[in-house]
Amino acid sequence: MEALPDQMQIARLAAGGCFSRALATAARLGIADLMDGGALSHHVLAERTGSDPDVLLRLLQVLALGGVVEHDGNGAFAMTEAFAALRSDHPRSLRNFCILTAETYDDAFGALPHTVRTGESGFRQVFGVPLYEYLEADPEAGRIFDGAMSELARPVVAALVRRHDFSSVNTVVDVGGGDGTTLAGILAAHEHLRGVCVDRPGVCARAGEALRASAGPRIGERVTFHPADIFEEVPAGGDRYLLKNVLHDWPPERCERVLASIGRAMRRTAEAREPGLAPPRLLVLEPLPDQESDAAHVLFRMVMCGKDAGGFGEGDLRGLLQRSGFVPVRVERLAGGHHVFECVPDGAGQG
Repeated sequence: MEALPDQMQIARLAAGGCFSRALATAARLGIADLMDGGALSHHVLAERTGSDPDVLLRLLQVLALGGVVEHDGNGAFAMTEAFAALRSDHPRSLRNFCILTAETYDDAFGALPHTVRTGESGFRQVFGVPLYEYLEADPEAGRIFDGAMSELARPVVAALVRRHDFSSVNTVVDVGGGDGTTLAGILAAHEHLRGVCVDRPGVCARAGEALRASAGPRIGERVTFHPADIFEEVPAGGDRYLLKNVLHDWPPERCERVLASIGRAMRRTAEAREPGLAPPRLLVLEPLPDQESDAAHVLFRMVMCGKDAGGFGEGDLRGLLQRSGFVPVRVERLAGGHHVFECVPDGAGQG
């Protein structure tokens, strides 16, 4: 009996997880990198990836159904241009993001019923610990996560440096800055800047050498990694403090603790400055998903971190900043959807 159109739609949606896993497996095997020189047979690809040729052929055929690869009819497969960003060396690569989303995050979504019933983190239900504790305990997962966050950060920082004036800034402190990709993008556009990247000890330990290797000594030597618990301590001395894609991971009370740490660091910085020098400012970058049109993003945050970390709108973020002692003096939407809140501590003035 022929399936009806609505049945086909249901079937395609239900099978989506199978295809995402196939895509992630291809990314892990480096299929796109191997195909960069041209089409290859599944036998050659199997030999180069240490795979079973028969199973790899079926994997490639599934990917061909999704337009990821194309079959030339003579036994060879090539990567389509639309999926070139699966290459690790692509300037807009999403290889690590693909692996993270289709593997670790998809595993967490196995506990979606638990999140729906209780409002609690599905990630914690599956893995037994919160997301960031898991990343600290599993070096490979941490490496993939760092790479994925770097891939997502590059277009955001490119938009930021086009719009924000760093000419009078000497030091940028990126709070929760991961592997330093955001700082590297800012410093690449401004030769006079230095950066301090503040994050968990495990992140900082693996990030320094990797950044120098990827960005080169001209940038890597201007970035210092400062391991710290950002809920308790943030270093002083910055002209700009940066908080990108951090707040939406946490419930309001935890967000207020991060902002309080930054506020203390900014006050110490201002107190140590010579009279007449401009006080430091805070740049908060968040995607601010619309609760309806970006429902998938909101649900994703809830599964990862619990319902209180489902994201917030502009009014919510303004209220959070106000409760934490910050006054937004400028709010701007960047290309790609992020909003930048340029803030001063309450009572610091807007000069």
